[in-house]
Amino acid sequence: MRRATGWAALLAILSTLAVVAVGRAPAAARTTFTRGFDISWPQCRGVSAHHVPAQPPEFMILGLTDGAGHTVNPCLGSQLAWARANHVKVGGYLVPSYPTAPQLRAQRAHCGDLTCRLRGDGAQQARDALATMRANRLNAPMVWVDVEFRHVQSWSGHRMRNRHVLEGVVRALRHAHKRFGVYSTSYMWEHITGGYRLDVPNWLPSGNGRPASAKRMCGMTATGGRTWLVQYTRSLDQDLTCPVLDPVRGHHSRLWNFRNTVVTLWSHGPAVRLVQHVLHLAVNGTFGLLTRLGVRQWQHQKHLPVTGTIRRRDWRAMGAFRRVGGHGFLLSRIVTR
Repeated sequence: MRRATGWAALLAILSTLAVVAVGRAPAAARTTFTRGFDISWPQCRGVSAHHVPAQPPEFMILGLTDGAGHTVNPCLGSQLAWARANHVKVGGYLVPSYPTAPQLRAQRAHCGDLTCRLRGDGAQQARDALATMRANRLNAPMVWVDVEFRHVQSWSGHRMRNRHVLEGVVRALRHAHKRFGVYSTSYMWEHITGGYRLDVPNWLPSGNGRPASAKRMCGMTATGGRTWLVQYTRSLDQDLTCPVLDPVRGHHSRLWNFRNTVVTLWSHGPAVRLVQHVLHLAVNGTFGLLTRLGVRQWQHQKHLPVTGTIRRRDWRAMGAFRRVGGHGFLLSRIVTR
């Protein structure tokens, strides 16, 4: 996805004016954005990668296609070899395109109307890209769909027809149980698809070489989904992970608040209601004889002292001290481990 200087400047203007703001992610636990690169056919010489990062990055997103659907990046093998030799995590992206007349004619064997043929060709473009991933043993957990203005084999002037192609891409990826996201800007996405809404991860280009501009894109969207990656362009396209992928600490359940509360016969209140709820007893807020019996049975099943009274060890057995929710850094959702 390496851009010419003029194209990068145009994207900077369009992205600034047209990208739609969405709710910003919570403050991240870490203070830096993880940096990676995306490279593909422009970094080729024949079939060899010759323009790669000076230092191995944390991750790389490699082009599967040669700038259009039904093609293969001729340098993918050498680029993957470089990444593997340098222990770089790898993801992939495909560039769909509006089908040519021969490609549409090829779909007549499956269906007659234009909408069906457009969707069929889009689905085949996705299947071709997935086949390329398998052939190169690229086991990335998701694939990005690069939707942008094209100088060669450009999108049609009919937004609904363009959308049908992308619907085919989406259908095939979902049928293959492959997670996917979209690389675009809101301006290009609207102009090409007419505002087709896809609640999937977004990857947004800032259109310039300033990391600060790219970071601000993390709070924006092109298709309606949350933005996971942003891009800025210097000698290579460089990418930053967004806070949505940052580590999130877990939290204690509501049991934690009562961990030191003693609940015994004829106690009443929220602690009693919580015990009754967790142990699947009748919830009335009063620790009566039936509740006490239920607690004793539960203590016996858990090999706890059968006292009929809830103390700290019983709260612990119910899970009051376990943390729930949260997650580590989610880069593994994008690239190989």
